[in-house]
Amino acid sequence: MRNEEHTKEESRTACSYFVVTAFFTVDSVHRKFHLVEISLIENNLIKEIITMTKTKKLTDAICRDLPRLDNRYYKPGDYPGLEFWVLPTGKKTWKYQYRVKGKRFPFRKKLGNYPTVGVVEANKKARQIATQIFNGVDPREEQQSDVLKMQLGEAIRQYYLNDLTTVNQHRPNTIKNIKAIFGPWIFRNTYDKNILSLLGRVEDIQYKKLSSISPKIFKDLFQLCGSRSPIVANRLQNYLRKFWNDFVKDAENPFILKKKFMNQENVYLDFLDPTELKRIMKVLIQIDNRTGRLDMNYYKKNNLNPVSCCLIAFLLATGRRTDEAASLTWDRFLQGDNPRIKLIESKTSKKNNKLIFNIGDEAKGILQLIQKDRLNNNQSKFYYPIDDPRNKQIFPSKDYGRKLKNGVCKTLYVKKVEATWNKVLKLAGVERHMKVYATRHTFATNFYRVTRDIKALAEALGTTEQIALKYAKLVGDTVVEGINKIEFFDNEKPKLVEVV
Repeated sequence: MRNEEHTKEESRTACSYFVVTAFFTVDSVHRKFHLVEISLIENNLIKEIITMTKTKKLTDAICRDLPRLDNRYYKPGDYPGLEFWVLPTGKKTWKYQYRVKGKRFPFRKKLGNYPTVGVVEANKKARQIATQIFNGVDPREEQQSDVLKMQLGEAIRQYYLNDLTTVNQHRPNTIKNIKAIFGPWIFRNTYDKNILSLLGRVEDIQYKKLSSISPKIFKDLFQLCGSRSPIVANRLQNYLRKFWNDFVKDAENPFILKKKFMNQENVYLDFLDPTELKRIMKVLIQIDNRTGRLDMNYYKKNNLNPVSCCLIAFLLATGRRTDEAASLTWDRFLQGDNPRIKLIESKTSKKNNKLIFNIGDEAKGILQLIQKDRLNNNQSKFYYPIDDPRNKQIFPSKDYGRKLKNGVCKTLYVKKVEATWNKVLKLAGVERHMKVYATRHTFATNFYRVTRDIKALAEALGTTEQIALKYAKLVGDTVVEGINKIEFFDNEKPKLVEVV
C-alpha cells in the first residue's frame, strides 16, 4: 500500500514537471525528458532533476548580491519553473512560470518580493502551485476566487502594502493622493461631521465583499460624494477603478462609470500674456548696478524672498514643474556652448526617458546671476558654508533644520513659493488669482506664439505633441489672424460715404 502511494506521488510530481517545463527549447526538453526517465527508474524524481540540472543553488546570499542592470533579467530557481527577477529599479521578485492545458502561451504567477519571500519559501510556493496544476486547478482562477472573498477595506489595505508602493514605480504624490481620498470616503477616517453625515445615508462599503459590490452601490456613493465635491467624486472613481484593475484584476469592474455620469471638470489653463510676463519678470529680478548682484534692499523693502523670486523667474524661463526646478543642484547645471539642465526624474520621464533639457539665455542668465551673488558673499540668501548640504542646491531653503508646524524641515530646497507668487502678482498689477503652475502654461503659450512649432514645444516641455497641442489653443491671436485672412469682398472693399 505504501509503495502504491509513493508511486502515485512521484507520478503526480512528474506530470507537474512535464507541464511547467514545456516552455523550454527543443534541446533542453530532450535533456529534461532524459533526466525524468532516469529519475523514474531510481524512484527519486525531483532530487535527481535538481542535482543534475543545477550546478549552483540559488541562495539568499546570491539573491541579495545580484545587481540591478539597465534591463530586467532573471535567474532560474532551484525548482523547475521558478524564476528570480531583478528589475531596473532594483526591485527583486519571485515568479513561477507554468502552462495550463489548452493555452498556447505560458503564464507567470508572482510569488512575492525578495527579501519578504526568501529562497526556501519561494521553492515551497512553487511546489504548491505545481500540485494545483496536477490536480487540474488553474492558479489564476483560485487566486481570483480568494481575492473576491475579501472585504473592500481589507483588500485596499493589502493593496497599500503590496502594490501601491514606490518600489512598484508609483510616485509618492500618487500614493498620498489615493490614501487621502480613500481615508474619509472608504474607511470613514475623518472628523468632518458633514462627510460622516453624508456617509450615513449609504452602506458602509468597506465591509462589503468585493464579489457583492455592484455598480449601483458604488453609484450611490459617487453621487453622495459628488454632492459635496464633484472633483473628489471623480478622483474616488478613478482611484477605485485603478485599485480593481491593479489588485483584483477581474473583468467585472463595478467602479467603472459611463462618461455621461462623471462630473464636469474645468481644466486650469490660465497664463500670462507677453505684457504681463515682462511686468512680472521686472518685479522678480532686480540687480544692483554697482555690484552686479541682486539688490537685497529692494527685496527687503517689498518683503520678498529672493530665492523664491529667482525660482519663479526660472520657472517662467524654462517651463519646468516646480519640484523639478526647485530640487536642482549645481552639478546638474551643464554649462558650455549649449547650456542644459539634468533632472533626476520628471512626471513623464518613465515613459519617454527624457531628463536633459536645453535652456535659453534668460534661464542661463538667472543661474549665472545666482552664482555671482553667492560667490564670497555670506550675506547672500544663496550662500551657505561648504559643510552645509544646502551649499549644493541652486535654490536652498532657509527653513532646513528648523522646527516648523509639521515638525523639523528636512527639505534642502525651497518647496513652496505660493506666498511670494501672490505678492509678485499684486506688485506687477495682475489682479486675478493664478496658480504657480501657470508659469508652465505661460512658457508654453509664449513659446508657441513665437515659434508655431508643436514638435519643438513638446520637446521643450518633455511631453507628447498631443499634450502640447492644448497650449496652442490658448493663443488667441492665431484665431484673429485666421479671421483677418478671409476675403469677404471681391477686389476692393466698398467705401463708406458719410451722409449729411
